[in-house]
Amino acid sequence: MAQQKRHAKPKKKNGGPRPLRSFLKGLLVLAALGGIAAVSLTVLLPVRQCTASGETRYTVGQFSEAMGVGVKKMNLLTVDKAALARKVHAALPYAHIVKVSRRLPGTLHLTVEERSAAFAQQQGKLWWLLTEDGRLLGTAGEMPEGLMPVTGAPLLDPVAGRRAQWKNAFTAPGDIAALLGCLRESRLWPSTTALRISTAAVPDAIYQDRIRIRFGTAAPSVSGTSQEAVLTEKLRIAEASIVEKDQENPLWRGTMDLSIYGKAYFTADWS
Repeated sequence: MAQQKRHAKPKKKNGGPRPLRSFLKGLLVLAALGGIAAVSLTVLLPVRQCTASGETRYTVGQFSEAMGVGVKKMNLLTVDKAALARKVHAALPYAHIVKVSRRLPGTLHLTVEERSAAFAQQQGKLWWLLTEDGRLLGTAGEMPEGLMPVTGAPLLDPVAGRRAQWKNAFTAPGDIAALLGCLRESRLWPSTTALRISTAAVPDAIYQDRIRIRFGTAAPSVSGTSQEAVLTEKLRIAEASIVEKDQENPLWRGTMDLSIYGKAYFTADWS
């Protein structure tokens, strides 16, 4: 009888099951493609320039320098736009609203709005210009027209771009902004000639260069009442009291103290 041929069973190849090998190869391919893509983006999309729109006193070169364009390596797709806007705010005080957008292939575009000065305070031979919220913009050789002068406590180590601070005073930039906003809504605004920084939490207002209005604290005395509401009420009392006092003597000079909420107390001839 003829012997039957025996067929040997095929041996398994090394490397594990085929599905696992395919999966691992796929991961390697994806990792390689990711690496290539990252390198390509870095090489192909660097930030090369910046442009700007909006009315501004600054040049494109100044914006580029503030952000570090051309000095630091930046990728257009991965750059931190918020961080760049903060750098512009810190370096260029008048630049207020800065929106940073990307424009292919390698441009950062800034949309700029500028701060404007509301106050001026003399320090030595220079006048420091301040915004409504108490940020220092820079200096001028003369008192600019249309700004409200700030008197009283001197500025403490003024630096353009920073919030103002005063020696031996507790005035916060937010208190200035709140008072200014409330003053503008009152009938006292056209005749308010200066703000005076002192040890009070809220600046004193000088009315017609003859009456100092001392507001005292503007902290809410009732839960849920805002600082603006407190100041508005104190200004309302000041308006009524000045009208009444001027009827007796239109040339009256002195201090009106509003420290006690709801009351107005007068002292004549302040200096």
